[in-house]
Amino acid sequence: MNLLPKLFKALALAGMAASAAAAPMDALIEAMPSHRYGEGYLEFGADAMNSTLDVFKVRSQMGITDNTGNYQGFTLRAGRAFGNGGWLDGAYMRRNITVGADQYPVISWRLGAQQILRENSATGSALALRGSLWGNTSANVTKSNFSLDVYNTSIYVDRVSAIKPKDQHYQFDLVNSWYGSQWSGSVFAGLGSGRVTIPGVEADFAGGTYTYPSDTVNAFTAISGVSEHLGTLNYRLKSQQWGLNAGYMSGAWMYRVGYVMAYMRRPSVDSAVQSLGNTPYQRNQTLIGEVAYKFTQTTHVYTRAQVMQRQFLSEIPFLYNSITSPIFGVKYGVVSAGLGFSF
Repeated sequence: MNLLPKLFKALALAGMAASAAAAPMDALIEAMPSHRYGEGYLEFGADAMNSTLDVFKVRSQMGITDNTGNYQGFTLRAGRAFGNGGWLDGAYMRRNITVGADQYPVISWRLGAQQILRENSATGSALALRGSLWGNTSANVTKSNFSLDVYNTSIYVDRVSAIKPKDQHYQFDLVNSWYGSQWSGSVFAGLGSGRVTIPGVEADFAGGTYTYPSDTVNAFTAISGVSEHLGTLNYRLKSQQWGLNAGYMSGAWMYRVGYVMAYMRRPSVDSAVQSLGNTPYQRNQTLIGEVAYKFTQTTHVYTRAQVMQRQFLSEIPFLYNSITSPIFGVKYGVVSAGLGFSF
């Protein structure tokens, strides 16, 4: 196999998909998805977290007694093999995260393309280059009734709403996988870049409603330290990630477990967080476990659990800024179940 043409083909496919932090489900990427799914697949599942699903009682250990941290949503995923060792996939997610009286509705999406660069049938190994474009968007994200820390002083804010926040990222990963008759395993590493954009902010404070950016200084933005907070809402970030996963098949049962470590550099945000006396968070670890059962050669059901060290720090970047950074010091998890079709 000529490696150089394969490499150029993979880069072109990644560019087509685009024309990072860790994208959703990165912990389970592999060099040859067709080994698991065949020529293609379609999968739909419901995602949730609440006090009933929190079997380890993490919420009660944090002193949460209301609906804070409740999660509802769904995920639609699809993939298709093409050409000689190529693969295209995509995902669409609707999420709704509840924090007290506030709702955080988020739409997440991903497009990916990968190409096998080298395959060794004798050892069952394959090396692939993967490129992906992914992001998140929301009409409005609101934080209500909270104290904003500014230079060792707290001011009470009735409401702050981020209007049309979004983030968009691209990343490249090298994935090496090994396949046996029942076992499979992969290791991967990648680099990414992204941008968080929040065009406008509306705040209710001290009996008035104020907007940012504004043509004039107002009672809210004039407070020392507030402008530093608001200045961290739009930023660029660089990311690195590495991870590994393993799969096992026994009859109709399929098992998978995957791990990814993501490291994000947000210079403008991190410096502001530190200057305001808070702790910046740059690393996030994610662990995913999955059990699936095949009713037929083309139909399966699955259940999946995802645990994150720093909530959605690496998966929904626009949620992170100097105002929200304190809440990212805790773990979070989501449970999913759904139906898949292979063809």
